Amino acid sequence: MYTYNIIKKSITYSSLVLVAALTSCSKDYLEIESFGTPEVENFYQNPADAEQALNAAYSPMREIYGKENFWAVMGTDIIQGDIGTDDFIKGGNRLNDNLPLFEKESYTISSTNVAIEQTWQTNYKGILYANLILNKVVNIAFDDANRKKEILAEAHFLRAYYYFDLVNSFGGVPLIDKLQTAGEYDIPRATTQETYIFIENDLKAAIADLPSRFTKTTAYLGHADKGAALGLMMRVSLYQNKMDQVKTYGEQLFALPYVLQNYATIFQVEGEWSPESIYEINFVTNASILGTGITQRISPRSKKGGGFMQATDDLLNEFEANDPRKAATFYKLNEPTAYGTGWYIRKYSWAPYSNYASPTIGGTTNSANNIRVMRLSDAYLMYAEAIYRTDAPTAVAYVNKVRKRARGTAASTVVPDLALTLSGDPLRDAIYHERRVELAGEGYRYHDLIRTGRIQSVLVPRGFIAGKNEVMPIPYSQVTLSKGILLQNNY
Repeated sequence: MYTYNIIKKSITYSSLVLVAALTSCSKDYLEIESFGTPEVENFYQNPADAEQALNAAYSPMREIYGKENFWAVMGTDIIQGDIGTDDFIKGGNRLNDNLPLFEKESYTISSTNVAIEQTWQTNYKGILYANLILNKVVNIAFDDANRKKEILAEAHFLRAYYYFDLVNSFGGVPLIDKLQTAGEYDIPRATTQETYIFIENDLKAAIADLPSRFTKTTAYLGHADKGAALGLMMRVSLYQNKMDQVKTYGEQLFALPYVLQNYATIFQVEGEWSPESIYEINFVTNASILGTGITQRISPRSKKGGGFMQATDDLLNEFEANDPRKAATFYKLNEPTAYGTGWYIRKYSWAPYSNYASPTIGGTTNSANNIRVMRLSDAYLMYAEAIYRTDAPTAVAYVNKVRKRARGTAASTVVPDLALTLSGDPLRDAIYHERRVELAGEGYRYHDLIRTGRIQSVLVPRGFIAGKNEVMPIPYSQVTLSKGILLQNNY
């Protein structure tokens, strides 16, 4: 439940984010007794205010992966998400180090899990900020009407992004599209289907009015654009098994000038916002601590990290012989005092395991690694999965684009092309294999196993309880605050 307490906290935080813009407000602002009112009644006056409000709406997206919110980072799909699958074990200092992650690994997840609570709270904070834009900026007069459309479209994208994280985590959740007042805070959960419809409607609005980043200057990078909205719509559709929609939005995405890049460089400094990147979250090492916390959490303990997210032999053995992606994705470091396999994710790492320098500004763990939210190869594989039964030759062609890029300049016997005659279940399984190795360590395995019905063979032997662990428990604090309006999942 997005309760009054959370709204108060969010508005307070928003005040800090937007303080630079408040100098244009009247002196009356200083005399208002009700804290939190200025943003609603006095702040949204001009285009500059709207841009500041948009910056605030992006801040929870960054916070989820950021340095300052330890438990929000622990709740991300990159870390908590794939723990407990056949790809990653928790790692760390010992078996039960970090209780929230241990609960996920052992499928003994409690409703007081602090990482899960941060997933709820941080996403709803983002929804509040997006709603402030959609309810207030619409009334601001702009000389540049096109920019006003873009700001509103970005807010639609952000609200969809936050709700998609929530529906993947909890199933149906309370849907909020307006600014709430006293007495309106206790909203019951929508169904999962209703939540997805809400997300799709937001993304349709975003797609209609967002420009492509390829028509903008580099200063625009980090803003949601048409490609980001199309890519997210593909993923939203895939997770609902709406394969016709995946195909439709994929074809619109592929009309934009995205291009696959050298796999070894995608997660390096030079790979940031490459023509393969559909969307990234920007991070920087600076005194304002605007870096990501992901790198620290998954780095070895001897390298200033937590040692979490260590790869299983099962995942390592999934790679074909000589597949260059294996070395580009993992590195081995034996730590006798640590718990785990010793295989760490290279994709979000510091030197010497990548060319991202170890941070020295804003703390020694304040990393500049951008988070790659979506890449072109992911979109190609989603598209192939959507059409493999209706157009197998085209599906094979899209998988082979990914495999050809994987081998690079190596001989054609390295990650060889799929046979053009491949079809049916063998083709489906080849697509599943390709997703697993291409996207390893990026946080998709858990959701892929659930949405494709492979939980009995892969997850149940690891302690997963079918009919329960497909979603997380609603945080106990939210159920309590709702006074029974929020119904708990099967926990």
